[in-house]
Amino acid sequence: MAVVLPSPPATASPGLDGVVTKPDTTMRAPRVKPTKEDLLKTHAVHVQKQANSPENAPRPVKQPNLALAYPASTKSIREVDIIPLSQLEVNSHHRGSGLILKVISPPFLGAGAVSIVEDEFGNVDKISIYNQNDSSILSGVPEGCIIGVKEPYYTINGKNADGSEDYMICVDHPSDVTLIRFTDPIIPEPLRLGPLLKTAEDWKKAGDTAFLEKDFPTAVFCYTEALDCAEDEGFKPSIYTKRAGTSLILGRYDSAKEDALASRTGTSTDWKAYYTAGRACYGLCNYSESKEYLSKALELNPTNPAIKKEYERCLARLHEEETGDYDFEAIYKSLSPKNVHLDLGSFTRNTEVKASPLHGRGLFATKDLAPGDLVFAEKATLMPNQYEPMRASAALYALTVRQLLDNPSLCKSVLQLYPGEMTYERNPLEGTLVDGVPVLDVFIIEGLRNKNCFSVPLSTLEDTRPTAQEGRQAKGLWVHASNLNHACVPNTLRSFLGDMLISRATRHIKAGEEIFQQYVPVKSLPDVRNGVYKDGWGFECSCTLCVAELKQSSEASREKRKDLLAQVEKILNKKTPRAKTIIPDATIRSVDKLMKQLEEAHEPEIYGRLPRLTLIYGSNWLVGAYRGKKNYSKTIRHAVKVLRNFGFEMPQGAESQDKVWDPRQMFFSEEWHSLMTIHVVVALRRLAEAYNGLGKKEMAERSVEAAEFGYMLVTGFKNDLSNLDR
Repeated sequence: MAVVLPSPPATASPGLDGVVTKPDTTMRAPRVKPTKEDLLKTHAVHVQKQANSPENAPRPVKQPNLALAYPASTKSIREVDIIPLSQLEVNSHHRGSGLILKVISPPFLGAGAVSIVEDEFGNVDKISIYNQNDSSILSGVPEGCIIGVKEPYYTINGKNADGSEDYMICVDHPSDVTLIRFTDPIIPEPLRLGPLLKTAEDWKKAGDTAFLEKDFPTAVFCYTEALDCAEDEGFKPSIYTKRAGTSLILGRYDSAKEDALASRTGTSTDWKAYYTAGRACYGLCNYSESKEYLSKALELNPTNPAIKKEYERCLARLHEEETGDYDFEAIYKSLSPKNVHLDLGSFTRNTEVKASPLHGRGLFATKDLAPGDLVFAEKATLMPNQYEPMRASAALYALTVRQLLDNPSLCKSVLQLYPGEMTYERNPLEGTLVDGVPVLDVFIIEGLRNKNCFSVPLSTLEDTRPTAQEGRQAKGLWVHASNLNHACVPNTLRSFLGDMLISRATRHIKAGEEIFQQYVPVKSLPDVRNGVYKDGWGFECSCTLCVAELKQSSEASREKRKDLLAQVEKILNKKTPRAKTIIPDATIRSVDKLMKQLEEAHEPEIYGRLPRLTLIYGSNWLVGAYRGKKNYSKTIRHAVKVLRNFGFEMPQGAESQDKVWDPRQMFFSEEWHSLMTIHVVVALRRLAEAYNGLGKKEMAERSVEAAEFGYMLVTGFKNDLSNLDR
């Protein structure tokens, strides 16, 4: 039988999260199984329907249900007992066993690649292979190929049209299936197809043809077969060169580097090998290693413009890594919905990862940092260009699995992240190569995605504008930033430019001090926000504010604040007045009275230098109300209160319109615990407007300068405040 090598599936863009129904979990033998002819007939109908459907339709993603988690196999196909399909039991994972199967149908490409398979005894069944990258031939196994399935999970896929059960071998973990080379002696004699292509030259030509047709997975497959059957060692370097170049196109940088170095012959033409290896290392963001290989390429071919260009790019990334010197304005201008993956190095020298006294690992300063200093800037380890909220999580999950599969060198940094509590212990073999691929547990990967990902706007600057589209955020993993622990009143603030995370100090940080961030915007009430942390990450916050509110403030005081805040929110209906809205005086008096009571409910000995979060909403509202009436003195009074309620130190008498003070200094207090948000910037702008209204130009200018500094903290780089009006 000739092997059919079809065109690869269209590049898959993640779709909606897969829906998992509650399964029948009883382990048993299948009741009634369809014949080979019936299986192939039904499958052919589905394949034909797909062939008639529009091309490039997105493939959905089967996102794991953690409640149904089971561990990946860590065994080689050569270490398991090969069993026939007839011995499979429904809802069993068949630990210690494996299958050697021939694919006897073209694949149907949905969330998984569904095929009909046959064992050496003529038994047939259906298999669905999930979570394979489009760069792999396993993403749609061609008819005639041989696969090995380790510790197979056999399950019920639903009901057939006649009401009978539809059985299926379900391969969730991508490392649980392996493509077996045609020359491998593990293949049973009845499944052997004989020589498909006789020589290494034939396989190489087939690979070249596939490459010209841009069928890159098939090209890699053919080049690998050529290497397996090549008897002439002198023929292999050219095949390694071909496979390295193809892997580079597919983003399989580990393989590209390995093959490029294997292609060296000790002659001057080795510049090609070093050039490819350098580009592969660049793709992995290993710029020091990239520079090493590109330097060797230049030594052998010093006038080649392509090598020079790549070398200069590499030097630019190394400069960014060393200095943190970025042109953020130019970076912002380069952003577009199609260009979110920036060509930048990560600056992390001001920080280091160490054991945290709080829990687990933490990030610590390696030098003294002042407010506004760049703490670190990190390019995303993984971030798909998918800003649709319903698809962002599935897109990141799929990208993570596929990138780890394609580039095993990423496993060490990504798999060390915390995935949350699992129903089984993690295996130390995760990420190690077995049968040529890293052991990947998709449930672990989904757990660590869920616990460590960040929600990301196209840029934080755009997100501060009134015209920003609410909810349009991608999700990404930043491995270095994932080591940060949470504090409700942190000492840093993060912002985003495409796939670049920027962290700036919001107050003085001493060398050796742990660096904190907010995981999510904090809720006003301590029990509510800690419920969010408990549900999302399994911890109770022990920051200065939470300890003060939950451990030091009395329960009676907490309940009083909660009740008064509820009264304020009921009156205001959770709305902030617009600029031209005129609020009735009676409403303003009612809110003002409640706010005074709420302020008195904050114990001075506890909240002396801490934020008073329950006061922020009402204070902001009063600023808007008095601004609408052009009552500048009261606008100043309540804008100052907003700043104080965020935890900024205000000089005595600052609420008076006649007080001369410098709002810029509020960012540099070493004793107060302040919380920086966009609302602080807005309050400073309202302060400036009110001072201008009273003719106090110097105070207005100082307030604007303070707002500009705050806006730089929020957006990550210096920006014009007029963006807040667009």
